[in-house]
Amino acid sequence: MSDISKNKASNLTREIEIVKITPEESKKIKDRIVCEVPLTIILNGIRLIKLKCSPDSLEYLALGFLLSEGLIKRDTRVKYVRLNRERWEVRIEVENEIKDRLLFFERRIVSGCGGGIAFYREIHPSNYTFLEEKPRYFHKDISCLMEKLQKKSLTFKITGGTHCCGLGSEKGIEVFAEDIGRHNAVDKVFGECFVKKVPTEDKIILTSGRVSSEILIKVAGQKVPVIVSRSAPTDLAVELAEKLGVTLVGFARGNRMNIYTHPSRIV
Repeated sequence: MSDISKNKASNLTREIEIVKITPEESKKIKDRIVCEVPLTIILNGIRLIKLKCSPDSLEYLALGFLLSEGLIKRDTRVKYVRLNRERWEVRIEVENEIKDRLLFFERRIVSGCGGGIAFYREIHPSNYTFLEEKPRYFHKDISCLMEKLQKKSLTFKITGGTHCCGLGSEKGIEVFAEDIGRHNAVDKVFGECFVKKVPTEDKIILTSGRVSSEILIKVAGQKVPVIVSRSAPTDLAVELAEKLGVTLVGFARGNRMNIYTHPSRIV
């Protein structure tokens, strides 16, 4: 483990004293737990939302959330992104007028861990581009990428309290994020892709968490053709993946996986 990786994992955790009980004994020990902060996103002066999240890559999280919710686009010109860690706020100013877009959104809590919040909008396949059945991927390569994702999940190994997400390709894991919320981890990845102009159309999203309809929509919105999870999908996620042309893979563990939609992409 590199010093940089150790430091990052350490910044997402803190040490406390706990009582550990085993069949043999009860004793006080030092333990590390995952950190959680409330992050407010302010877009063009409008206070949009407060997310419960892990305290790293917060600028990426804010931009990824706005991107996933359709409030900004890949070609949006961002004037500035300012993070205030004392107040846990991210202020973002973009050139585009966004007030009209907010009329179509309604605040709500989504199904997710980490207190994830999103804006409700009607999910209809006609609002998204159907993804064609290419490129194709080898299932052995996908298994290898999932193994690499797990090895990078240092905060989870320390605390057991985070989800992870990665953008994978033949190069390996190109972008990686951990967070207490699976939605946040996905948004952090897409936010970093937005800032660094990393293409997503020919990549794979790998995640440790359950694939719900909200996660599926985030992935389809960025035109990622394949999403792979160690966990299960929901029925609505499978239905949407089928309609939107996304290959949805669940229970990817070791050399095994379940392909729920568009299996021809994986050979």
